[in-house]
Amino acid sequence: MRLDIHTHSRYSDGLNTPKEMVNHAKAIGLDGISITDHNEIRGSLKAMEFNSENFTVIPGIEVSSADGHILALGVTEIIEKGMSAEETIEKIHALGGIAIAVHPYDILRHGVGDLLYKLKFDAIEVYNGRTLSNRKNPERVADELKIPKTGGSDAHSLDELGVVSIIVEDDPIESILKGDIEIIVNSNKLRILLNYLRRKMTGFI
Repeated sequence: MRLDIHTHSRYSDGLNTPKEMVNHAKAIGLDGISITDHNEIRGSLKAMEFNSENFTVIPGIEVSSADGHILALGVTEIIEKGMSAEETIEKIHALGGIAIAVHPYDILRHGVGDLLYKLKFDAIEVYNGRTLSNRKNPERVADELKIPKTGGSDAHSLDELGVVSIIVEDDPIESILKGDIEIIVNSNKLRILLNYLRRKMTGFI
């Protein structure tokens, strides 16, 4: 299965509805998706209506902890923003989810950075579709800490969906925890990133 596990819908700051995102994901050959809106679960729950034998929808949310953004996969409840990263991870685990440090060293966005060395993250997002440059190589950090690696598009529009995806042979969450995934980076990532920057400069997103 090929999935994009880091995306955003209209329920936070994305451009599209969950239905539009699921339909487009299918059209471009994805086998699954997780809508992980910022501090909002409604888009993810709406997307779950389209979960089927042929298309996997993983519930999730991107939490703005006091120390950086953390992706929670496998949760169906709101997780309070503004808690410490440690408290956020504990809450994610209490809800049966996994905690992924997303864009941890992005020079422009709030990642957890070197808290990776102190806290029990389940995985590190080493490839992010919207990351321009990192202060430190997250893949090297993941290797050093022996933490599973993952990746996601961080899509906020349909054209960004699938720009970074993962391939798994079994249950996606279990595969991430085992490090049994392949990360795929679309060869059009640069063009799609430039389109995103153009929209951002013109105020569309």
